[in-house]
Amino acid sequence: MSNSSTYRSYPYGSYLPAYANGFQISNNATTPNTKLDVGLGSILDSTATYQLANTSTVTIDATQNGINGLDTGTLAASTVYAVYFVDDVVSSNGVGAMISLSYTQPLMPFGYNAFALIGFVTTDSSAHFLKGYWSTGNSTRRTFTYDAPIQCLSGNQTSYTGVSLAAFVPAVDNTAVVLFSNFTANAAADIENLQGYNSTGDAVTIIAPVAGATAHTTSQNTVLAQLNSGVPSIKYKVSAGSLVLNVCSYSYGI
Repeated sequence: MSNSSTYRSYPYGSYLPAYANGFQISNNATTPNTKLDVGLGSILDSTATYQLANTSTVTIDATQNGINGLDTGTLAASTVYAVYFVDDVVSSNGVGAMISLSYTQPLMPFGYNAFALIGFVTTDSSAHFLKGYWSTGNSTRRTFTYDAPIQCLSGNQTSYTGVSLAAFVPAVDNTAVVLFSNFTANAAADIENLQGYNSTGDAVTIIAPVAGATAHTTSQNTVLAQLNSGVPSIKYKVSAGSLVLNVCSYSYGI
């Protein structure tokens, strides 16, 4: 009997499993608007060929291009950048870190030939890095949390309506996003619903127990940001009243 599935076999000891440890990202204490610090760590490169290691803290200066900077161009407003660790595994030119608009590969500096995605960072409307906290540890699954939740919606649509999260979360399909809801109902039992952009069911249903201008129903819920023509988006609706949504955090893989 034939097996039609696609798979690969590796000799024992030749396969490098996905692994990441450390690489703590943080806003630089002195120049937080344009600089990030990247801590010690070890990670498998993008081709699953090399285990890369950082043995000292690296600072990314987004006002500069190239190694330890923005790969190309100038820092844009309201944009989510990928953060990469880069290495030269042939000539030992050293290691560094970069940010890039590309989620697949930064524009590599001359002499560097290996890289790994280690996180994301967001700019505000002034092209300054937003303050936040990046989880770390011995895992390829990470979480970014904004220092203060960022408003992404103020609306009152009664049928499902799309909400772009492009300025808040990476454009990666099915990204789990934690949203803070502030629902002002017109009457008790008014309903708020949330769902992923391409979903069909109600991922979140909130029934207001009270109503009135000062009687807010608040909650935190996880919704999948799904790609709408490449834009990470969700949908919302209310039966009556109004809703304010804020992005609190999101999870991602490296």
